[in-house]
Amino acid sequence: MNWKTILWLGLSGILFFGSHEAGARPVVAMLTDFGLENEAVGLCHGAILSIDSNIEVVDLCHSAEPYNIRKASLMLKRSNSFPKGTVFVGVIDPGVGTARTGIAIKTHQGYFFVAPNNGLLSEVIHTQGVDRAVRLVEKRVNPNWKSGTFDGRDLFSPAAALLASASGDLDRVGIPVEISEIELLPKIQAQIDLEKKSITGHFLLTDKPYGNVWTDITQADLEAIGCELGGKVLVKAGSHERILPWVVSFGHVPEGEPLAYIASGDTLALAINMGDFRKAWGLEEGCTITVRTAQ
Repeated sequence: MNWKTILWLGLSGILFFGSHEAGARPVVAMLTDFGLENEAVGLCHGAILSIDSNIEVVDLCHSAEPYNIRKASLMLKRSNSFPKGTVFVGVIDPGVGTARTGIAIKTHQGYFFVAPNNGLLSEVIHTQGVDRAVRLVEKRVNPNWKSGTFDGRDLFSPAAALLASASGDLDRVGIPVEISEIELLPKIQAQIDLEKKSITGHFLLTDKPYGNVWTDITQADLEAIGCELGGKVLVKAGSHERILPWVVSFGHVPEGEPLAYIASGDTLALAINMGDFRKAWGLEEGCTITVRTAQ
């Protein structure tokens, strides 16, 4: 066997086995409000890996605002950058230990989500739709399960691991439920007044640590009232009202100057280049933001 043959066999093995492993390894992505100051997240990792040590566990975020289901739902909405088939487990669960149930769903886009049935999956369902849903059967997921305060470790993490290791077989973790049985939060949506050429939206999320203000106003909303990228918009929020340039990103205005832009979540955001817009304007999440065309 000459050196060319040996080299070809070696490269073939690397390409074949490498691509197989990369394509086959299941992924579980976690979103919780557990923080990183204790062992809770690590114990959830352990529960997942105890079921299948081949699972790639990704920490999407563990500093979600405690108990804030709506904000966490918005965070899950941005999950479609992951490989299809990824299983997301969300644990923002102020009702832990009560009669609330757990659910698992498959979306039209081919992702799986495991969470308490408390509205946490609202934004995912609004944007991706649902192919199928099941109610988690606790003893099917974890024969040692009992009601307590750590379903993140004892129920939701194992359910996500079972789903991931079984290529998304929902029957492995639960029994079918109607999609109508999934709890949804009341939908918040910006309102357009074409006559006044204005949009009334809401401050949904703070882009930490920068203090940028993310809203529910879309680019289509802005264009519907005649605003154009590269132009200016009149923004009113709290006690402030100011004309801002609508630009692509922060560096298109001088340092310390405010701007409007479309954030990575595909909605209008407000920022100060190298500054904190939320702090400067004294805004609280949930407040109303009005945008008009600037004459």
